[in-house]
Amino acid sequence: MINVKKTINSSTKESNNILHDIFIPVTKRNGFIRGKCPVIPSYFYRYIGVKEDEKEYYDELYKLDQRLSNFGNLYLKFISRIPLDASIDVLNKTQSIWNSLSSFDDSQVHNLINSFKKVGVFPELNIELLNSSLEESLSYVIKLYLKNSSTINKTNIKNFCCKFLQWINKFLPNLVKGLDYRHVIDNEINNPKVLYYGDIKKHEIYFLIFLSKMGCDILYLNTFSDEGFIKIDENISKVFTLPKMVEIKELPSLSKQQNTVDYSRSNLNTHQNTANEINRGVNLVGSNGKDTEVKVIKKREVEKILNSPSGIITSLKKSKDILADIKNPLNSRIGFKSGTNPIIPIYFCRYIGIKENEDLYYNELFRLDKYLSSIGKLYLNFRNLIPLGASSDLSKKSQHIWSNMTFFEASQKELLINDLIQAEVFPKLNNKTLEFSVIKAFNEILGLFLINEANVNGAKIKNFSLKLLIWLHEYIFKLFDKFDYERNTEGDIYNPKIVYYGDIKRHEAYFLLLLSKLGCDVIYINTNSDSVFSSINQVLEYSQVFELPNKSQLKQFPKEEIYIRQETTAYQASEEISKVLYSDEVGMYKPWQFENYNIKPVTLKTTFDELKILWNESANVRTGFKVENGAVYVPNLFAKISGVHENLNLYCEEFQTFKSSENTIFIPKIPFTKINYSKNDLHTLITVFNREGKIDKEKLLSNRFYKHSYLKTSVQDTIIEKINWLLKMEMFEKSSNKEFILKIVMTILNLDKEILELIQTFDYPNKIPKLIIFDNDENVFSEEDAIVLAFLNLMCFDILIFTPTGYNNIERRIIEKYYDIHKLEKIKLDFEISLLESSKAKINSLFKGLFGKKR
Repeated sequence: MINVKKTINSSTKESNNILHDIFIPVTKRNGFIRGKCPVIPSYFYRYIGVKEDEKEYYDELYKLDQRLSNFGNLYLKFISRIPLDASIDVLNKTQSIWNSLSSFDDSQVHNLINSFKKVGVFPELNIELLNSSLEESLSYVIKLYLKNSSTINKTNIKNFCCKFLQWINKFLPNLVKGLDYRHVIDNEINNPKVLYYGDIKKHEIYFLIFLSKMGCDILYLNTFSDEGFIKIDENISKVFTLPKMVEIKELPSLSKQQNTVDYSRSNLNTHQNTANEINRGVNLVGSNGKDTEVKVIKKREVEKILNSPSGIITSLKKSKDILADIKNPLNSRIGFKSGTNPIIPIYFCRYIGIKENEDLYYNELFRLDKYLSSIGKLYLNFRNLIPLGASSDLSKKSQHIWSNMTFFEASQKELLINDLIQAEVFPKLNNKTLEFSVIKAFNEILGLFLINEANVNGAKIKNFSLKLLIWLHEYIFKLFDKFDYERNTEGDIYNPKIVYYGDIKRHEAYFLLLLSKLGCDVIYINTNSDSVFSSINQVLEYSQVFELPNKSQLKQFPKEEIYIRQETTAYQASEEISKVLYSDEVGMYKPWQFENYNIKPVTLKTTFDELKILWNESANVRTGFKVENGAVYVPNLFAKISGVHENLNLYCEEFQTFKSSENTIFIPKIPFTKINYSKNDLHTLITVFNREGKIDKEKLLSNRFYKHSYLKTSVQDTIIEKINWLLKMEMFEKSSNKEFILKIVMTILNLDKEILELIQTFDYPNKIPKLIIFDNDENVFSEEDAIVLAFLNLMCFDILIFTPTGYNNIERRIIEKYYDIHKLEKIKLDFEISLLESSKAKINSLFKGLFGKKR
């Protein structure tokens, strides 16, 4: 038998007079169908704006509220917000669900609803029709939320659902108590009515949609705007627009009946059950239908402080030399004004990177620290962290705040500040200017935190707030003890100075921003990264960034001065001229300018005639040469010359021209690589690899087979980099198994000394080192030969392979796309190398006869 859920089918009705029609019993409305799956014609209207006669509008609302109140538990009214109830422990009951959830989309909604049902988080309503309608309506709303959200993650859906489940448990059981549409014959039945007055938040709109799907009449009243609804609901509800738009006002005359929740800001300012209830932001709900006794509060403490003119005002100064400027007293800074409400020009500089001369850089930091230490209590330095002390006292004082906070929204910020003031957790400084400044700065930085941090909830706000408060109690008394901003003494006035060196966490960054708002100079120093501060939106309003030319891994803050040689004025001038004349872009290069740069081959694809022209050209005049982003791109040649010319003399002359070039190694026979090692030797090289399968430089340098330590450090680094590049490239016809990978490393570690000398003397923009190979028989390159050729190609060598026989040799080892093959007119199977030598002798003899003895 098919199990079909029986649910309420709510259909939205049109109305010409919603303030009248909302009172029509649902059983008298066109479209009502009783039964096990009743059809409920309900109203869902947004009533936007006011009448031309505002008094008439508010009188109508008063009468509407009075009449709706007669429905008793069937009437629910919200003013400005729908409150949460921390006593309803949704989070703990559903924690296992969220722990098992990695991602979420609408295909998982059904399973999520079933999971909620299993853990018992739904209220038990009086009939099964309402229980199944609850599940169906919640499913609909979650899918609508997913559809309207650009990004969804586990935290988003968790916050949304937990908030919804609290509201459902708090309001739904009483709202639908005794409701039964199944067996109606002649009796009139009224469906529940929900009124919301004021600005509404996104999740609250979804809750009204949920109640509408449960068969409730919904009336949303806003005298100024319908913006919130337009973004979420264009078709579910109807809108009735009145002729005028005015700012939202308090509704003091609306009755405080049972099931009424008044959360308007003005009511929070003027009424309270108890002072603590207002400070915690609890709702003003009467008990047993009677109004609760209230007393008037003149003004909340937080508003008095935040709107007070009393306090420190700071202005951010720009600096071109922060290590010098931070030492300047306040009275020498333009814009400084002393007094009980001072204006303090402050520096906040993120000093990122390191100078060319690292020793000079660290000496400057050491001297800065030594100088600032001389100003005593006004100076505070941090290295890689801000220590967090004990918080038991602050935690106890504020415990009642956090115990009532599950979710948090930006609109609650000032309520939280008020709570913290009432809990007396801000430092008591015996100075109203400074005390007010601390609260104002805390409020501003909390606002910045809320703008920048994603998925903020009660736990995150507690953690952030307590950290800032602990640090304030730890450091502010010492820092401000000698800060004479009122100028009660003669002489220079110095403000507190903070230097933070090293990596920083986000909460620590916010604390530095808070201290700067109190008048402190701040320097954040990191030789490698500014990632934390640069990720904070609006941070440039609070600080400037000064980037030095280089980046370097962080080292320990200097404990003493480093011995350095002083550069003369002439030397400095020479270096400056060199930077102008020999920059990467200019095209003029001094010797060894790029020895610490990476090199990248740009292997040219040419004709044979172009090959002859390019062979003796320097790298920097070949097409494709460039210097960019710390790399030199070297156009090199890699070609096989297969066969010979019809004219053998021409072939021999061309060969001698190629061979006579500078920096050329000639190999007359293959295979040419001779290395002796055992299988055990080969497998000892496994230890030089890291987990990613790359060569670990430190492990390789300490390996017994490493023989290149006498070469320049830059050359050694390049060799290791090219080994790693060769390991990941697919240059070889043979697939790279484990043994072949080890053979690559072993072969390059045993390169011939003559090859290493060419690598050592290769100044990248100039003459390119060359390798010429002659192969006139059936022998092929060994695997080690192929490794050497592939490696030298990556080292930007020019490589030529003369094969008069036309036999395959390089083709059997290296994939053809990496080199050219130039085929000459004739195959010569019996061509001996002695012919090349005799040709050379004839050429020399000819020159001697024409010009005399060759010099």
